[in-house]
Amino acid sequence: MAQHLDAAGDNQKKQRRYGRLFWKFVTYLKDYCANCTLAGFAYIANHRLHPTERIFWLLCVMVSSFGCYWLIREYQDSYPTRAVSIVYESMPPFSKWKFPTVSVCEVVYKYQLASQVEDYVQSLGGDADGEYSFELETHVSYIIFPHQYHEGNIRGHCTTIPNCPQCGQCPKENNRQILTWYGSNCTDMFAECRLSDKVFDCCRYFLPLITPYGRCFMLNSLQNNRHGLKSWLPTVLDPATQLAKMQLITKLPVQVSLMNEEDIPHTALSPIGVTVTDPGQNKLLQFHRETMENDPDVIEIPPKIRNCLFPEENLPSSVYRAYSFSTCISDCTRNFQMEKCNCTHFIMNPMADPRYPDCNLEGLYCLEINNVVKPDGKLLLNNNKGYKESCGCLPSCNDGDIQAVYEAISEFDKSTTTRNITLSMPALPTDQFRRQALRSRLDVVVSMGGMLGLFLGASILSGIECIYYFTVRAFNNAWREHETHA
Repeated sequence: MAQHLDAAGDNQKKQRRYGRLFWKFVTYLKDYCANCTLAGFAYIANHRLHPTERIFWLLCVMVSSFGCYWLIREYQDSYPTRAVSIVYESMPPFSKWKFPTVSVCEVVYKYQLASQVEDYVQSLGGDADGEYSFELETHVSYIIFPHQYHEGNIRGHCTTIPNCPQCGQCPKENNRQILTWYGSNCTDMFAECRLSDKVFDCCRYFLPLITPYGRCFMLNSLQNNRHGLKSWLPTVLDPATQLAKMQLITKLPVQVSLMNEEDIPHTALSPIGVTVTDPGQNKLLQFHRETMENDPDVIEIPPKIRNCLFPEENLPSSVYRAYSFSTCISDCTRNFQMEKCNCTHFIMNPMADPRYPDCNLEGLYCLEINNVVKPDGKLLLNNNKGYKESCGCLPSCNDGDIQAVYEAISEFDKSTTTRNITLSMPALPTDQFRRQALRSRLDVVVSMGGMLGLFLGASILSGIECIYYFTVRAFNNAWREHETHA
């Protein structure tokens, strides 16, 4: 009985203590409302006014608060669609312009391989009759020229022939080294290079890079070069004194493409370019380019809202030095390959990143069985659709527009075996795209502050005042009360 009475007494003490705390809070709240700078709150807390006046001001404050909330909510909902705008503007007359990045990739001419490649194929062994194995040649050709791949290539040409121990077998590993050993180097590829009729050193400026298309030589690419290096060719041209023309003379059949400096050649994305295969073939490609310029404050807007990524905003899992849509698709392919087979095709890992081991022959079998050797169409169709096989790749913020204007019929010079490719821009660009930030961080702060000030008369000092009343002032009042009772 005594314990029951003690418990009841303790509960009453707790209730009285909580009651005192509640009324203290009410006192602080009334004091805050009576003295704060927010419009209308002083009338609500003024007990000398008639209740109808206080209720009137309470309704006014509630309506204003709801109106402020509604406007801020509308502003937030419209922010993703109205934060960035792309305009088409005229360029100043006689503006200098920059030649685009050029990629030169070797291709096969009528399935004719170099003599050292044929010697390597012969060293692997012959067919069932002891003759030269064209099945092995096809597989080795696929290693050196990956763009030739078709579904079933690996299993179709690397199947072990039963009861034939002397028959040749496909190389089980070191595919990256095979490309390095037997792929063409720069001096094998180029004979002469000219920009605006001035000769430049091809092998100084065209740097090798392993791409999903194969081994290519890139001019002014952010993937294997940087602005300001000696290997970066100055391609900013003055239309008053320089021609927008590049001439490439090659010794081998090539695919020449024009692209932005952060892009790479990719089998899924066909850039503007020409293929020149026959000896003595001359080809002219005329193109037109419109660049994309970005205002400095565009980068402050989140990528999902501006719907693009800058080259320096590379993904942590990427093996490339700069972001672009083409590198993102390549990274996505590599990730699918790692998920299915715990290895990746070496063309998806140009820098030999140890996080992603190269597939040996068994790994290539696995990739082919799971249809992830070159899933280009599937990845592009499912991109940004939220599926399991969706890459979620955004375009590059620097992604300009390059269009083919005219591709001349090939001419042939029987007196030479070199190929001649001319890339020309007959009309200099007069317009460009510009991405503008309609709502920067400062705009958001100003807009939010304007709404709060319009409806409630609030400012930054009003927020500080609210914190002050319920922290510093409350502590001081409690301390004074404690000293008085002491």
